[in-house]
Amino acid sequence: FQGSKPRTARCRATMAKDPAESGGGGSGVCGEEWVEKVKLSTAEWRKRLTPSEYQILRCHGTEAPGTHSHIRFFPSDGYFACAGCLLPLYSAGAKFRDPGWPAWDKCFFSEAAGCHVATKSGMGGTEILCGRCEGHLGHVFFGERHTKTNERH
Repeated sequence: FQGSKPRTARCRATMAKDPAESGGGGSGVCGEEWVEKVKLSTAEWRKRLTPSEYQILRCHGTEAPGTHSHIRFFPSDGYFACAGCLLPLYSAGAKFRDPGWPAWDKCFFSEAAGCHVATKSGMGGTEILCGRCEGHLGHVFFGERHTKTNERH
């Protein structure tokens, strides 16, 4: 990906002008390469990810509040993609300020892949997962009235 930032624990910021140009959905149609699920062994995931990325994406961990580098990172265009499989998850325009963790008010949806962020209800709220590799992304909160969509991812 052109102009990509170093990998971080949760996601990778890529600076494609439009996710559709990179086959990533958003305002365009998601390419077929994004539809196929990514299934790797534990050893393969450990090899692909940093220890911090592995702990969060595969073991459902979290960073301490206020420590993630993307809290203060607001690109004017592009999108944020999963560190595990690079599926575009959120547009730069969907990001908003939150003091604890990076936050977005909506995720990508494409005809080929559907919603790029999946949800799983359970104790502690609604967990969000990458729609392609099922990596843990955090939780989604509803009804806080921070955004027009009334969602915080």
